[in-house]
Amino acid sequence: MYMLSRRISSVRGSATISLSNRASLMERQGKRVLNFGVGGEPDFTTPEGIIEGAFQWARKGGKTHYTPSAGIFELREAIAQDYVERGGFDVKPENILVTPTKFAINLAVFSTMDPGDEILIPEPYYLSYYDIAAINGIKPVPVRTGEDFSFDFDLMQEYVGPRTRGVIISNPSNPTGRVYGRDEIKGGLVDFCEDNGMLLLSDEIYRSLVYEGQPASPPLSFTGLDRAIVMDGFSKSYAMTGWRIGYLVADRQVIEGGANRLQQQTITCAPPSVAQYAALEALKDKQSPVEMRERFRKRRDLVLRELGKSSRLKIVKPQGAFYVFPEFSDARSSEKFCEDLLEEKGVIVTPGSAFGEQGGEKHFRLSFATSESVIEEGCRMIVDFLEGS
Repeated sequence: MYMLSRRISSVRGSATISLSNRASLMERQGKRVLNFGVGGEPDFTTPEGIIEGAFQWARKGGKTHYTPSAGIFELREAIAQDYVERGGFDVKPENILVTPTKFAINLAVFSTMDPGDEILIPEPYYLSYYDIAAINGIKPVPVRTGEDFSFDFDLMQEYVGPRTRGVIISNPSNPTGRVYGRDEIKGGLVDFCEDNGMLLLSDEIYRSLVYEGQPASPPLSFTGLDRAIVMDGFSKSYAMTGWRIGYLVADRQVIEGGANRLQQQTITCAPPSVAQYAALEALKDKQSPVEMRERFRKRRDLVLRELGKSSRLKIVKPQGAFYVFPEFSDARSSEKFCEDLLEEKGVIVTPGSAFGEQGGEKHFRLSFATSESVIEEGCRMIVDFLEGS
């Protein structure tokens, strides 16, 4: 019998998918489940104009075949222009690589770090950062943030070693909804990276979902392509999770000499080809992301109002994304808390420990990418569960 590699044996299963699988079993048994656990999945449908535009492109000859490995030029050009308009930084099509969403993180890490190198991950963190680093032979080094999820640079400095090569963050943050502004990025994280000769990997997939505060302009505006890589995509802004289109913004050497080579030897090009044309149509739609953001804002406020009825929750108000990350007062671990909540109330939330054992324990993540009626009912059940335990 073949044995699994040591590398794959170290990869953890997804906490969100595990809970969803359990919920599916309960539903097959006839039980009702309210699911706040599934992560970055807006419950909206991709705007009709994007779907129709992609359909028309698909009907045109040659649009359903292989594309250039870095992505169709028209899309790379449009992304670059969009980036310039948002951040004021001079990005060219050759600084863009179109790739399937989360694979962008793999490409960024693989292209810039060697096995045995280390990467700092402020926690709570998007749960895949840790395992993506490990898969690529990079040592993930979690570092706790403050009570309001702000960076603790003195603590981070203690974890910097001779093989520390970078820091990876999401802004706005998954799972906390924290939005890091100019002072924290330009006057903080960028300076920290430059002082230590490190690379900043900035995941900005939730950039269109900001409710309060002003997120920092793309970090490239502060530090340049030689010190930062941005990972972004269309999943959250346009409810295009199933289209699987994301992209890297990086130095030309990273794109052409690294990420594009790996893409050529793994998936050839970003699939499916028609999804790239859908993304091209999406960049013409300026209104849909605004409308989705305002609907998510109302849902966030509803969650805060309903969960605020419990004296056993401490909540840092999320400024962006579509998550809330409460701290609960209870003797149980976050994993046990979530298991009991599912069994007793039929409500799924994700244990905070999945996002970092230090900064995430005694928390849970609730995604409010669902209907207002489900939010009201589910939050009421969470409060009842807490107050009755």
